[in-house]
Amino acid sequence: MPFITCGIYLFFWGNIQKKEWVVLLYALFNTVLFTTSDVLAHNGIHNLPLYHINSIVELWFVSYYLLKKITGEKFSTAFWVINIAYTCFFVFNILFMEKLTDFNANSACVASLIILFLSMRYLLQLSKSDEILYFQRLPSFWIASGFLIYSSVTILVLLSLKYFLYLNWQTEANNLSFVLSVSIIVKFALIITGLLCYRKQRQAIQLPFLL
Repeated sequence: MPFITCGIYLFFWGNIQKKEWVVLLYALFNTVLFTTSDVLAHNGIHNLPLYHINSIVELWFVSYYLLKKITGEKFSTAFWVINIAYTCFFVFNILFMEKLTDFNANSACVASLIILFLSMRYLLQLSKSDEILYFQRLPSFWIASGFLIYSSVTILVLLSLKYFLYLNWQTEANNLSFVLSVSIIVKFALIITGLLCYRKQRQAIQLPFLL
């Protein structure tokens, strides 16, 4: 799905250009991450450190995108406060709670909680603006909705997954992993929907001249 997202972005580059460059970087990062993780797992190599890296990188990317939509600033004070505080917690978690070779439920859940809050904050702000009248045409609405759904599912899945692994319930844990995979598909499907809105905007501008 992230690879397809990159392809959609580049295919409609003339419409999107650099307006959502952070989304392109996010999709590229996930493409590399998922590919590397699958290759390591296929060869029997420990890949849990990648999940730790994913948590911190995802928060930096997604919080930048959402806070830019909320505040209108590229690097707001909230962006630096949130990410510096989380980075300190991330390092503390690795040193004293969950090593790189452990499943990172703590850091992943905290990152998802922050993303969930920011997504809700943006959608609430959107609901109070005039843009809500044509929300279905806003790329940011679909993209933020994708992050909202994914982070909501992730929090529930990670907490349950850690509990099942603690009890050594491998079958139940594998079923939860499937749910998480589905949420990733939904997230990128909504991101792609948001990117396609730029194509519709371009057509809407050109239509009066065609008539």
